[in-house]
Amino acid sequence: MLFPSGHPLGLLRSIRAGEEIPQPVRLDFLEALPESETMPAADPQTQMRRFRILISHAARVRLEKAVIPGAYLEAGSLVLVSSDKMAAWLFLFPPLGVGPELTTPQLLRALLDHDVTTGIDWRMLRQIPQVPDRYFTPLPVARGTLPGPGHKGRVIDRVPRTLEGQIQASGLGQENYTTLQLVRDIGAGDVICEILPPGPGTPGTTVTGEDLPGLPGEPAEVPAGRNTRLTADGRFLVADCAGHVTFSGRSFQVKPVLHLDEPALSPASNINFLGDVHIHCDLPGGASVRATGNVQIDGAVENCSIEAGEHIIVSSGVHGQDQATLYAHKRVYAKYLEHCAVYALQDVFADCIINCDVYSNGTVQARTGRGVLIGGTVRAAREIRAGTIGSKAERSTHLVLGGSPCEAAQGTQLQEELKRIAADIDHTLQQPTGPDREARLAKLRLNRCIAQAKLDKVNRDLEALFSREKKSVPARVVCDTAYPGTLVTIEGVSLSVDRVRQDCTIGFADERVRYL
Repeated sequence: MLFPSGHPLGLLRSIRAGEEIPQPVRLDFLEALPESETMPAADPQTQMRRFRILISHAARVRLEKAVIPGAYLEAGSLVLVSSDKMAAWLFLFPPLGVGPELTTPQLLRALLDHDVTTGIDWRMLRQIPQVPDRYFTPLPVARGTLPGPGHKGRVIDRVPRTLEGQIQASGLGQENYTTLQLVRDIGAGDVICEILPPGPGTPGTTVTGEDLPGLPGEPAEVPAGRNTRLTADGRFLVADCAGHVTFSGRSFQVKPVLHLDEPALSPASNINFLGDVHIHCDLPGGASVRATGNVQIDGAVENCSIEAGEHIIVSSGVHGQDQATLYAHKRVYAKYLEHCAVYALQDVFADCIINCDVYSNGTVQARTGRGVLIGGTVRAAREIRAGTIGSKAERSTHLVLGGSPCEAAQGTQLQEELKRIAADIDHTLQQPTGPDREARLAKLRLNRCIAQAKLDKVNRDLEALFSREKKSVPARVVCDTAYPGTLVTIEGVSLSVDRVRQDCTIGFADERVRYL
C-alpha cells in the first residue's frame, strides 16, 4: 500500500522526521505478519482499500490539527480489524509538540473499544511503547483461531481387496487349490465395506470473541464400482446383484458368475461367458470354455480348450491327451498338468508337470506335492522351480528361459497362419472364375491383413521387451534334483545336465549357461 509524498500521511511523517521534502509512505500488512500467515480476508484487495480509506481519514484529521501554530497532540492509535475478524492491527501516529506518548493500558483500551478481546498478542502489546519504529507502520496485535478440519472419513472393508488366497496344504504334502478362492461369491445386498463419516472438526474464534464452527473432515472416497450401490443412509456399500466381488483400480466390482455342474455339461459344451465361470465337477473331454474373468474347475480336465481373461484354477488337474489347451491372461493353478499346452501371461503353479508345452511370461513352479517336472518343453520368462527335473530314465526335458514366451509362441502361430492363408489364396486363384471364388479370395485377403497386423504388434511388443531385458532379473532354473536328459537354454545358449545334480541352480553368467 503506497501513499504519495503529498498525502496527509506523508506530510505527517515529514513533520515527525523534520524533513523539508515529504517522502512517499509504503505500508505492508503482510510483512508485519509471521512468514506462515497471510492476509486472512477473503478478498485482500477489498481489505486493503478499506484500510487505505481508514488510514487516510485519520491522517487528514490529524494533519488539520497539526498545522495549527503552537498545537500539540498526544500520540494517536488506529485499530484496523480485518473484514473476517480474524486479525487486528494497531496503526500509531506520533505525538506533536509536548504531547504524551501512548501507554500499554491506552493501547489495550483502544483494542477493547473496537471489541478486540481474543487472541491478543500480549508480548507485542507490552513492547510497542518501546519499539523505535512503532509509528507509521501496521503492528499485528491480535489473531483469531482458525477452525480446524475434522478427521477424514474412513472405509472399513468387509471384503479384502486382495482376492488371491494362499494355497493350503492337505494331507501327505498335497496342495489344495480350492483354497485359492479366486472366484469368490457374494449375494445381492451383502455388505462389501462400511463407510465411516468424517469428524466435525475443531471450532475457531475471531478476535472479537465470536465462535466459528469446526470444518467438516474430508469425506471418504467411496470405492463404488459396477454392480455396487450405497445404502440409503450412505453407511454401507453393498452388492447390487449376486456374483463375484473383486477390487480393481480404485473400486469394488461385482461380476456375474456362471455356475455349472454335471447335468449342464457335455463333450459338445461350448461355453462363452462375460464374467467368471465356476464348474463344480469334471470338465468332459471335447468341451470348450471361454470367460472374461476367472475359470475355476473343481474336478479334472481332459482334452478341453480353456481360455480365461484372468486366472485358471483346476482343483484336480489336467490330463490333456496332447489335445488340451489352457490360456490364462494371468495365472494357471492345477494339481497336475499332463500332456497339454499351457499359456500364462503371468505364472504357472502345479504339483507336477509331465510332457507339457508350457509358455509363461513369469515363472513356472512345481515345488509342492510331488514337485516334479518331466518331459516336454517348459518356457518361462524369469524362473523355473521344481523339486525334481527330469527322471531316472533320462526323459528328454527342455527348459527355455528369457524373452516373452507367450508372445513368441503367438508370433510363430501367426506366421504359420499366414503361410496357410497364402497357400489357400494360391489354391483359390487356380479355381475357375466366379462369385464364390471372388468371395473366398476377399475373405482370405481380409484374414491375411488381420493376421499380419497381429504379427506386427507382437513383433513390436517383443522388440520393446528386448530393450528392457537387460534391466530385468537374470533368468534361472532352481531345483532339488536334476537328472541327465535335461537341457537348459538361456539366451540361445544351452547346457545339458550330464549327471545327477543335487540342490541345483542354473543361470547365465560369463556369456554361458552354467551351474551357479
